[in-house]
Amino acid sequence: MRKSLPSLVVFFVALFVYTEQKQGANFTSKNATLGQGSKDDHFDFMVFTQQWPETFRLQTGPEVQIPENVTGWTIHGLWPSQMKKEAPNFCNSSWTFNESLIHDLGPQLSLYWPNMLKTNNLWAHEWTKHGTCGAPLAAIHGEHNYFATGLRLNAKYNITEMLATNNIMPSADKAYAYKDVEGAIRKNVNNMSFVMQCYWDKKVQKQYISQVMLCLDKQFGLLECDKYLSEGDLCWTTETIQYPPLQYDFN
Repeated sequence: MRKSLPSLVVFFVALFVYTEQKQGANFTSKNATLGQGSKDDHFDFMVFTQQWPETFRLQTGPEVQIPENVTGWTIHGLWPSQMKKEAPNFCNSSWTFNESLIHDLGPQLSLYWPNMLKTNNLWAHEWTKHGTCGAPLAAIHGEHNYFATGLRLNAKYNITEMLATNNIMPSADKAYAYKDVEGAIRKNVNNMSFVMQCYWDKKVQKQYISQVMLCLDKQFGLLECDKYLSEGDLCWTTETIQYPPLQYDFN
């Protein structure tokens, strides 16, 4: 039987539906008069989220295809957010996704921020829903800056390495104590609180590590995630954690 939730209070992440769009007109930030297709893009902090591809595949099903060049944790997104409020989203419908603007980032994105849904485009979704809301901050203003910053954060906060250096490796047989997984990450993020999410498989009564979220200020310094008063799909502290090895074909 599943036991009580952990005390960590965290930022809630809604389930996402990926969409493809094309480049449109110029974007106006909150410091300018909001133009057609624009809305308030104020934000207080950012959530940088990485996901374990195999758990995403197990949770989602055959629509997911993990690219064969992917060997570790991947980026889900970088999300401008508001404290204690619903995060801003789809902030400018006219500033649509244009893959040619990030052509030079393609090899890195395919490895560290891959599209894993066969019929949809994660890059288009993350840009139109979240990236367009980052315009007030120069470091993520514009499509290229947004994705390049996400890649830099992935290199700095590498969950794959954080776990591996503490002998936590993907395994089909071994499960890990919550405290060991949480501790391996925490000591690499300045002992700051963060969000660790798991997928609970009711059929086998096991939890699988799914996502790790870090809260960042506008200078990309770490913040205490437990100051934000919403909840997500938290890992159970009283259950061991499965860290399944990557499979590139759905069985």
